[in-house]
Formats: sequence, C-alpha cells, structure tokens
Amino acid sequence: MKGITESELARLWQSRGLRNRELLTAGGERLRVLYPGRRQGSGGPDFHHAVIRTGAGEIRGDVELHVRSSGWHAHGHHRDPGYNGVVLHVVLWDDQGRDTILQNGTAVPVLPLHQYLASTDAFPSLLTAAEEPCHHAVARLGEGVVGTLLDEAGDERFRSKARHFRSQLAAANCDQVLYQGLMRALGYSRNSDTFEELARRVPLATLRNMAQGACPTSPEAALHRALTGEARLLTWRVSGVRPANSPQRRIAAAARLLARWLPSGGLAHGLLQAVAESDATAGHKGLEGHLMVSQDGGTALLGRGRAREMVVDILLPFAFAVGRRRTKLGRRALEVYHAYPGLGQNHITRQMADQVKLDPGLVGSARRQQGLLHLYHNLCLERRCGDCPLTPA
Repeated sequence: MKGITESELARLWQSRGLRNRELLTAGGERLRVLYPGRRQGSGGPDFHHAVIRTGAGEIRGDVELHVRSSGWHAHGHHRDPGYNGVVLHVVLWDDQGRDTILQNGTAVPVLPLHQYLASTDAFPSLLTAAEEPCHHAVARLGEGVVGTLLDEAGDERFRSKARHFRSQLAAANCDQVLYQGLMRALGYSRNSDTFEELARRVPLATLRNMAQGACPTSPEAALHRALTGEARLLTWRVSGVRPANSPQRRIAAAARLLARWLPSGGLAHGLLQAVAESDATAGHKGLEGHLMVSQDGGTALLGRGRAREMVVDILLPFAFAVGRRRTKLGRRALEVYHAYPGLGQNHITRQMADQVKLDPGLVGSARRQQGLLHLYHNLCLERRCGDCPLTPA
C-alpha cells in the first residue's frame, strides 16, 4: 500500500468499491458513501457534491483526499476559505490522530482507507467493482434512443431555466432580470452568486442614468467605476481562479458590454431583437458576437467560449420566457437552441459521458450536453437512479 498515489486514491474513492458499505472514521463514527461527488479538475477540494450518510443523517459537501492526513496542513488548506465546504477528509493513512480543522474553525472527520485494503491485491478488485447502472445504456437502448432521451432532458433543462426567468419577471423589469442573469454567468461557478448580488446592489436603472450623465464618449468609464466601487464591499473567491477569469476582468467586461447596449434602447430590447432576427440554424455565431468584448488592444475580456455559454444558459431561455412558444421570439429561441453546436466540455459533462460510456459524437450538441447536466443535477446527485431514463426499468 505504500506505493498508492493520491491519484489512485481518488480513483478508489470515485469507484463503487466503497459505495454503500459501512465505513469507520478515525474518530469511530460510522458512515456510508451514497455518492462520492464529482471530481474537480482545477483548484479547490478534490470532489464536489458528495452525499454521505451518517448516524445523524445525510451530509452533502466537498471531499478532500490525501495519502496522509498531515497533507491538509502541508498543502495549506487550513488557511484557505475555499475548503470550508469540505465535510469529509479521506486519507490512506491517518498520521495525525485528530479531526481536520477548516479555515473557519469547523472540525470535520478523517476517513482512513488503509483498513479496507488488507493488501495491495485488494486495490484492483475495489476499482473494478460494479459500475453505475446507466453505464450500458447505449448497448441496451441504441444510440438513437439515448440521443433522443438526452434531447428531451436538454429541453427540460431549457424549460426549467425559462420558468426561473418567468418567476423573476413577475417581480422585476425585463432589463434588470436579463442583466442579473448575464452578470451571474460572468461570475462562473465560484463567483456567480457574488456577481448576481453586485447586479442587485447596482441596478441597471442606476447604471443607465450614470451612462446618460457621463461624457458621451466614455460611458464605459462611469459604469466601471460604479461596479468596481460596490464590488469592493463584497467577498470574492479568488483561490483557483485563473487570472483571465478574475472578478476584476469580468467587471471590466460587464462595463464594456453594458456600454454597448444601454444607449441602443436597452439591454433586453437589443438582445431580444437579435434573437428574433437570428437565423434558426446558423444564428449562434451572431448572438455570441453580440456578447463578446475585447480590450482596446484586442485582448478578449469576454471571449467566444464564455459568450457561447451565456447564449445557451441565459439569453435563449430568457428569450423563450419572454416570448413563449406562441410568438416568433419564443419559437426562434427554441429553434436556435435545438440547432446549437456543442459547447466546451466541463467536469460534469466529461464525467457523465464517461459514466454512461457515450461516444463524443453522440453528445456533440449543446442540447445534449445540457441534457447530461439536467440528469446529473436532478437525478445523479439525488441518487435517483430508478427514475433515470438511461437506467434499466
């Protein structure tokens, strides 16, 4: 067991070899792993969204892995608030003999796994334990049926987002709702809530007045000052965030994007008109271009990759929420979504494609990628395999 690396330990944790069996923490607490979580490929805890059953009930959160429990301090996690969501510290060896203390002072249990590996011979057998019940969906149903099921799941995710926007439109005007959605998308996963809070604290109506009162040639500077000033009062997550995705750069992108659309009749008016006038099958590039912004030197502040995700996640479901299926706007939003090519892969879509053993060509559209996200968030995380269309009845 001395030769087992942290990467191999992560494979063991992610496999079904330890699933649903009684495990014992270093402190004597019994628990069962219902879901090991989604493996994280960048900075931060190794696994997100884990579901653990304990004697006190289910707990959900992040899991961090080390070969030895002392790795927590050696890697500086005890000083990093980005690890405050950890609910379990999984190790091969517990060389400290005490709970792990997070940056906020919370103590979390340590789970040593060496006791379940009587020898290195046990390691391969645990890794080859039964896979998820959906892993042979293509062989059982055929690619055509699986593709249709993913399309249907992608449509449900789209409609769910549209319903969310409709509920917001009942309490706020069209411009403000779209503004909050775009700002949330600019925050990525780590700062999405904070960016949305910034949009609430500095409403679009306030920014519009500032832009109109500023020098006609530099409304962007006024918008940037207003957003940056309020942003200083908020708490941002910067651990594991690449410099190109820093909050400062995203705020600069927001100011330039708003300076483009506010003088032209309003944010929602201009972008919804662009959706209504876009080509049903090839309009995606034009819509992405409407959201892309660059610095004066040509360096992208908001590139095509992020713009593509903002169109699919925010603009199209928002347009559908405003227009509904019966209008030209609603129909066109749905048509563009159905024809949208694949977005960049993320950790969830990669994990789901691997879990279901999907050929890359089968999930080459944004609609089907959204279907994988819908299944993950609504079924996988809840361990509702029996309700999944990809699982045998």
